[in-house]
This record gives sequence, structure tokens and C-alpha cells, in this order.
Amino acid sequence: MDRLNRLQALTGDAYICGEESAFQPFVLPMPKPQHLYEGTDSDDDEVIISRGRVILGNANENFNPSAIKSGINTRPNEFPKYDLQLGEPAADGESFCSFQTVKKYPYAYIGATNRQRVAASFFDQGKLFDQTWDFFYLYRASLDTNQQPILLVPTKQLEHFLEIINRSLNTSLTIPTGGTNGGFQVTFENNGTPQPRYLGRSTDREMADRLKDNIPPRYYRPGGAPPSPKEPSDRSLEAFQAKINLMVQAQKGKKVAHKEKQKKERIERQHSWSQAIKRVQRYLGLREIRQGHLEAIRASLEKSGLEWGDYDAAVKAAAAKLPPTTSFHSGQLARFEQEASVVFVCVDVEAYERNTKLITEIGIATLDTKDIASVVPGEGGVNWMSCIRARHFRINEHKHLNNFEFVAGCADRFEFGASEFINLKDAPHIIASCFKYPFSKPEETTSGHDEQPKRNVILVGHDIGADINFLKTIGYDIHNLSNLLETADTAFMWRYLKRETNPRNLGSILAELGIIGWNLHNAGNDAVYTLQAMVAIAIKHIEEKHKAKEVREQEKKARMTEALREATEFAMEKDEGWSSEGSDGGVAAAPAPPSGSKGKKGADFQSRGKHSEGPWRPEEHRGQIGGQRQLWQDPDKAGRPSKSTISGKVAPFTSRPVPLEDYIKKTTPSDDKSTKNGGQRAKTNHATQNKSVPAWLNE
Repeated sequence: MDRLNRLQALTGDAYICGEESAFQPFVLPMPKPQHLYEGTDSDDDEVIISRGRVILGNANENFNPSAIKSGINTRPNEFPKYDLQLGEPAADGESFCSFQTVKKYPYAYIGATNRQRVAASFFDQGKLFDQTWDFFYLYRASLDTNQQPILLVPTKQLEHFLEIINRSLNTSLTIPTGGTNGGFQVTFENNGTPQPRYLGRSTDREMADRLKDNIPPRYYRPGGAPPSPKEPSDRSLEAFQAKINLMVQAQKGKKVAHKEKQKKERIERQHSWSQAIKRVQRYLGLREIRQGHLEAIRASLEKSGLEWGDYDAAVKAAAAKLPPTTSFHSGQLARFEQEASVVFVCVDVEAYERNTKLITEIGIATLDTKDIASVVPGEGGVNWMSCIRARHFRINEHKHLNNFEFVAGCADRFEFGASEFINLKDAPHIIASCFKYPFSKPEETTSGHDEQPKRNVILVGHDIGADINFLKTIGYDIHNLSNLLETADTAFMWRYLKRETNPRNLGSILAELGIIGWNLHNAGNDAVYTLQAMVAIAIKHIEEKHKAKEVREQEKKARMTEALREATEFAMEKDEGWSSEGSDGGVAAAPAPPSGSKGKKGADFQSRGKHSEGPWRPEEHRGQIGGQRQLWQDPDKAGRPSKSTISGKVAPFTSRPVPLEDYIKKTTPSDDKSTKNGGQRAKTNHATQNKSVPAWLNE
């Protein structure tokens, strides 16, 4: 019995290589042809495709620099097409490559010089799918652990795609060859092993996804044709598997591709943070609204005949000669027109630290750009900050909950007015009223204001995503606002301003901006200070841009020097203590029992505790958890251990008996200690308020 028959006997599969009989009919719902531009005649010179890009029918047009910038494709001659039915096998000798490899082509196979240009123009944001692709599918051998079919495209079409890129960007991209790069040109024979079979043609992302989701089963054959009678030899099976491995190896640049993808995503995030600051400046009237300037410059250079590098440099040089787009003078009104006449609304939500589903405070601060249009900003925007109005809401059902372990809560210390107590069921309606005229002015009635036109709203916050989710828990979804223009997050704005990789808390940002933040972690105060930080960051960004170039370069060098010094110190600290040169090992050291273990195995484990110490445990009990269960899950029973835990008067959070008198002394708060919650003593469920023994301790 040969190897193939043995495998068939073991598996009970008569066709282990993917040529099973068609035991049931299969009908694939073919994608409906999509007319991408109704009314376009097939003889027209231009064919409109998705994303507004144009493929010109004349392949002999001269190179056009403006086409490079706009992403226009120029179609080379002889686009390779395939007139095949669904499931029809490809012709012998036809070469293929994995579509997954094509998607990673710019990141794994293009050098740094052209990588970003090619990726941005033809790959990023789904642009790769805007090209025409004839997809084929290939099943693996039946005994392969991975039974997912492989999506293939003909090598000819990849070559055609690279020609489009080369003509548009004046590059010389080719298909890699040799070694593992042979995965770009894999051929398959009709020798009983699985063959690439036609799936369909795609011209956009939706069609490609639909084709991928409707790959026929392994046994499908067009017209009910019988499976191939050929049985592959062992050598054919080995050759087939080698080709599969070759296609997988073509993605060996996966690590590089992943790194490049992360880099691209990081750059895009940083760019979005920069754009957010600039838009805030436009809303405040600190930046000019410019439209069409770069387009006009590019149009003027269209017929210059410059190469890519010279053309790009010429555009940047012309843009640099334009007058400044930003202006800030503390004693003068904003120079530029305020864009969109927006209202900045900042939201901050505080939740109970033991159960974040319990919302305790909601702070809302508002800055109307109409209020500051006739106000000089003052030093650092201080006069504009005085126009911020705020409201502070406390939830009646949760007003007894106050944070004091993770953060110093101060719900009773609203610095910008009087706190308002509301019921939880009324919170969504009250919050919604703050996003309408008169925008957080509780002293004004809303009668007669229904006729007021809607104003564009900018939602502001510090890590705004968390506050949006908190609002959803009480029944208010900010995204339902029809006049919500965008969000502005001061955490990201600050990171861009200071070129920092890690986020900062609001308090440290205020300190660096020279703003004194009183009683932070009060929702109303935090909302006001976040708006103040937004204004200050927008102004500081302009001031730093107006610094002399030499000063900016010096600051950049200082940052790099400091980062290098810290990295060097860290590397040296890691190496310390590892060298033992000049020592022969010394004398033998007898193993000593752990301190306080009395020689018992595992006593040290009990003394240290199996749980890592967290900040939520009372200071006097930290490090004494031992094997006891955490007792702080229920706030109403905090500190009250079970009867089994306190048998023999064992104090909670300890691993050994403690005299009852010592436990009472340790857990009873001193009368002369002031708490951090507005002079009121925080509730301490695990301690008594006098020297008497708690009733539950004697149960």
C-alpha cells in the first residue's frame, strides 16, 4: 500500500488532495455588476471610479505632476483580463501571488525613499481595492491543518499595477525575484493537486469582500463537471506544499511590514493631533482659513516639467512665501474670522472608584466664541478664560459616595458656582439642555429660545472617550447631537505640542501652562480647567511656532540629549551587578530559612501574601493579605470579614492572630486627623468611631 492509499485508509477521505466529488450542488450568488457612474458611455475618454479618481483611456499621455498629487492613475496598454467562469481552473503555467503579499508590498519590498509616496497614493485607506483585480482561490491539501483557501491574483495584473505606479510616480518598481521572492511567481500544474480556480473580478472594496465571503466549497465545479481523475504522486504533493510554503515565505517581510504599519499609524495619529490644534485656532480666530492655496500653487507649476523631488520642493518653497496664517497678540482682538461660530462644550464625569457604573458628578463648561469675539485675549488667553461658564451636577442617589483611595475626591468644593443636586432619571434631559441655547446658563429660562438657530458644537474633554462612555451609562449618547461638529481632546493636543509619547494628567498640564488648578477631581472644576487648557494650548502652539528657528533647534537638541542620557543610564543600570570577574565563587553559603518562617515550608509565601499589593488596601493592612480573600468587593460590607475569617478573633487582612485591643487601636481613627474630603470624615466601614467593640466582631 503506497503512502497515498495509506492516508486515505487512515482518514476515510477518498480524495485527500482537494479533488472531492461533487456530492451536492452549489450555487454562488454572483456579485451584481456595479455601474460606478451611471450615464458614462463605454467610448468616453474618462471612466469614473470610486474615490473620485480618474483612469485616462489614453496611455500615451505625457507625465503630469498634478496627476501625481491627486492620485490619478494612467492606464498602461493591454490590461490582462480573464474570461472565465466561477470555479474554472486557471491555465497551466499561469503564475500567481497571494493577495495578502500584494497588500504588504510597499511596506516589505519598497525602500524608505519611495515607500510613503507609494503607500499613500495607491495602498492606504483601501486604495489598493480601487484597482481592477481578477481573484482566484486555491484550496490546500485536505490534510493541511490550515484549511482556509488562499486568495490569489495573477502575476500579470500585479505587474500591470506596478506599471501604473511607475508611470504616475516616476518610479521603477518591479516584482522581486529569486529566493523566497519566488512567491510572486508561483505556477501550478494539473497533476491531481489543487489548482487556482477563478473567483471573480473586483473594482472596489465592497466587491472584493463579497467575493471573498462567497468562495465556493472545495468540491464545486462549474457545470457539475466531475473531479479530476488524476491522483497526485508523493512528489507532486511535496512540490505543491513547497509552493504553498513559498507563497507564505513571500510574506517574510511581515515583521518589517508590521513595523512600518505601526509607524504609519503613529504618524497619522500625530498628524490628526496637529490638525485638531489648528482647527481649534481657526474656531477661536487665531488662524486664517485658507482654501485652495496649495491647489493654486500646484496648478502654476503643472507645466514646469519638474521631476518629483524638484516639484515637491518647489511647492513647499512657494507655500513658505505665503503670509503667516496665525496671529496672536494678547492686547489685540483676534485677527481672523472665527470659523463656523462654534460653542465649545466640555464634559467631565466622576464615578465612584469602587464601582465605576455609579456616576457621582457631572461637570459641564461652555465657551461661546460669540462671547469672546469682542474681547482681547489677554496674556495666555486669561480674558477669554473668564468667559467660560460652568455647571456642576451631583447625583442624589450617589451623593453619599466619595472617592478618597485612588484620587482625592472633593465633590463639595466647586470653585465656579453652586453645585446642583439632580436625580439620576433626570440627568439625560438636564445634560441635553446644556448643549442648547442658552448653553449652561441656569439663571436664564429656556422659554422663547426654541426659535434660536442651532449652533455648531465642539465637544471638549481630557481623554474624552471615557467621559462619553460614562454619559452612555446614564442614558445620554452625545453622538445623537445633529449639530456636533467634532471633538477636541486636550490630552492629544498637549502630546503634540510637547512631542510626548505618553499622555499626561490634567494637573501636570495645568502646572506647565501656569494655570492654578484648585480642587481637581471635582467634575465641574475639571471641566472648566480643561477648557482653559484648550485655549492655552492653542495660544502656546502659535507662540512656539513664532520662536526663532535657532531656538527651536536648540530645544530639539536638548530633548534628544536628555533622552539619550536617560537611555544610557538605564542601560548601565541593567548591566550593574552582573560582572563577577576576579572571583572564584567564594565559600559555600548554607541556605537560611526565610525570616519569621520558623523553618516551615511555605511560611514565607504566607507572610508575603499571594496577591500583589494594590493601592486600594488600607495603609495599615498592606502587606498582610496572606491567603485571605479580598474584603472590599461590597462597599456596604467593607472591612467586615466572614465568620470563618474571624474565628478566634483573627483580625481581617492578617495571617496570624492579633490581640483584640491592638486591632481596635489600629482601626479606630484618631480624633485629631483631618480628612481630605472638605473637613468631613470619610466613611470607614472597617473601623469603629469610638473605643467600643463592633457588634459584628462578637458574633
